[in-house]
Amino acid sequence: MPLSKPLRLSVLPIWYALVSAACADATVSTGYSRSDDSFKFESVPSPAIDDAAAGAEFKIIGGSADPNAGKSPAVLHDGKIPGNDDDPAGNFFFSRDTGKGRLLIDLGKVIDVKSVATYSWHQGGRAAQRYTLYSSEGTAPDFKADPGEGADPEKSGWRLAGKVDTSGKGPGQHGAEISGGKDGTLGKTRYLLLETQPNEDPSGFGQTFWSEIDVIDAAAPEVKRVSVEKILDTFQTDDGKYKFVVDSTKSPDLREWFEQKVVPEVKIWYPKIVDMLAVPGYSSPVSFSLRLQEGVIIPGNRGIPAYASGGNIVVSSDFLRSQQKGEAVGCVIHEIVHIAQTSDWGNRSRRRGVPSWVVEGVADYIRWFLFEPESNGAVIRNPDRAKYNASYRVTANFFDWVVRHHVKHLPQRLNATFSTGYKDELWKEWTGKTVQELEADWKKSLAESAKK
Repeated sequence: MPLSKPLRLSVLPIWYALVSAACADATVSTGYSRSDDSFKFESVPSPAIDDAAAGAEFKIIGGSADPNAGKSPAVLHDGKIPGNDDDPAGNFFFSRDTGKGRLLIDLGKVIDVKSVATYSWHQGGRAAQRYTLYSSEGTAPDFKADPGEGADPEKSGWRLAGKVDTSGKGPGQHGAEISGGKDGTLGKTRYLLLETQPNEDPSGFGQTFWSEIDVIDAAAPEVKRVSVEKILDTFQTDDGKYKFVVDSTKSPDLREWFEQKVVPEVKIWYPKIVDMLAVPGYSSPVSFSLRLQEGVIIPGNRGIPAYASGGNIVVSSDFLRSQQKGEAVGCVIHEIVHIAQTSDWGNRSRRRGVPSWVVEGVADYIRWFLFEPESNGAVIRNPDRAKYNASYRVTANFFDWVVRHHVKHLPQRLNATFSTGYKDELWKEWTGKTVQELEADWKKSLAESAKK
């Protein structure tokens, strides 16, 4: 996949504010973190795993779920947190055309609620929380579980429990907890009603990415909390020259499989690739990282299986699970080619205008024609439409043809252009033909092969 400049995130300290809740004697505590701190706040506890909401029924009674949201609204009480800051499937959020959304939580029985906590996470305008919380035993004569759109819940047997607004804190992880009240609880409750409001966003995409909602029973044992401990495994190539770290923190279920199936290939192939691309005066990184990431790994770009940036590789855990017997390992091999390519990817001046089709073509050539040639992953089905600079598999096929007919060490020569500069005239220098002439010969060869 295309390489990008390393992301530099400014990390702000975790902070919080205490404000008065609408319910007498109740308190709203809020927490915020700009970075991925797994919802660890000073004033709001981490999301619970086995709280009273875990077995509750969540129902939308106002507005509609966005079609891109997760298994709505079940993701709100599954005891799991999203994979990253733009993970639609790991969150619940209302549709764009919803104004005030309403969520009904039926706990199944009346309990003494100690607190209600809400968590949200997004890298943009969907991070902050704006909502009003109501509660009820459900026994009042005028009680209505669904007050109706626009109806005042307090006139339908509900009591106001608290109001939350964290919109002044910006993108990142938000947490809010409504607690306290008379006798240290929010009172006897079976039903909870969250009336949400979208955040102000010029693009209209202000509906909060709700990650988790917890309800704590005052009489229940201490709940278990989400605890994300880093899972980092360090490996070294057999020659002892290179090492890499695999971060499976977000995807512990893949740790064993990755170590058994992917790591051995990386240990073998990274030194091979480094030697294959070696350019005098330059060296490939001696260390790098591989991170398994849940959800969308590049915000706004669904379907991207992996990418390399600087000395880091990020791989989609969803892709790995679906392709364990398919393209998973080959995809990682493609990315370690990008690590081995000798240019400093954070310094554009050293790329010397090397086109992306060259970068990706080399990576796919090594993957499809050297690492897994038996898969025939770069076969050209329609020679007439093939172009040498189509990138990825098609360009890989062109490079393979050039290697077999003209330049044995083509990957190394192309890699050298990251420092010396790329220009189309190099093909004439290397082969005696222009790249357009080479393309014509390649396509003729493809057409002849297709007839056999």
